[in-house]
This record gives sequence, C-alpha cells and structure tokens, in this order.
Amino acid sequence: MSGKTPQQRTRDYLTERGWLVATVERRKRFPDRKKHQCAVCGNRPMIEISSDLWEIFDLVAVHPEKSCGCLFVQTTSRVNHATRRNKILASMEAKLVLLSGHLILLQSWRQSAEYSRWQAVDEWITIDQFSQAPHYPCDVKGLMEIRRRDKKDFYPPGTELKYGAIKDSDLPF
Repeated sequence: MSGKTPQQRTRDYLTERGWLVATVERRKRFPDRKKHQCAVCGNRPMIEISSDLWEIFDLVAVHPEKSCGCLFVQTTSRVNHATRRNKILASMEAKLVLLSGHLILLQSWRQSAEYSRWQAVDEWITIDQFSQAPHYPCDVKGLMEIRRRDKKDFYPPGTELKYGAIKDSDLPF
C-alpha cells in the first residue's frame, strides 16, 4: 500500500469489509493568475484544489448487510487528525447528517514503526460531540436561513441604512 493516499487506503479498507464506496471529493483545476503565461506556448500554470462534499467528506459508503444508513468518511494522515475532527465539528451539515441517522467516520493513517505497515486510526463522530454548538440548526430550513444571512447583510429591525432618501422623481412608479 505504499505510495497510496489516505483516501485510497480507506477505499481499499472499506471495500475489503463489504462496503460499497464512492468518492465525493472532486479536483478542480484553473489557471494561476499570479503567474505569467509561457512566452513560447502561451500556457499559464494551473492550480489544483480539492473540493469535498459540503467541504467535509471525502467518501460515502453503504453496506448491504447493515441498516445503519450511509457512512460519510473524512480521511487524513495521523498528523492532521485533530484538525479534521475540528473541521467536522464546526460543520452544521455534519450535525444534520448525524440527525438523519447516518454515520460519520474520521479515519487517519499512520505507519507503524515496528512493522512498517500502515494502520488505520478510526474515530466515530457522534451527535453528543455537537453539544458545544447548541446554536447549530436541527433542520435544513434553519441551515438555509443561516446560509441566506451569510450571503447578504443582515440588518435588525429599526436599523437606519447609510444611504440617503430617494426623491419621488427617481421612483419608477
């Protein structure tokens, strides 16, 4: 398994245990605007980024013999395990996944010094871990309202806008 990414290791690990696994992480490529294009061919260097499902999950898996719903998986190296856990716990979508009856697995990989093998370290994320964030919504309607507010300025009732009055002659009706 040398040379494999944590995601490839997790795919193999789950498949060997009977899970049907799909990758939901996508790679996006676009030109790097900070670098100049080649004088000879005119090509511009590309930047490649990954985009996870809801910015959290790399894999989704189902098991035909288990009635636990879907398994949403975040994979990483052992060094980044705590960072990925915090990323999941900061996600409102992750809480909704758990409330829907699905499972979340954070799986990190480390190389054992004595056996020179790769070992998986599993952490199951539970709904109890979201107790520090009671303001997270418990339904999609609440999540969409929060996202809507994030996109535009939110002015509480009674707030005066910074703009001047509109003349009657400027009104279209």
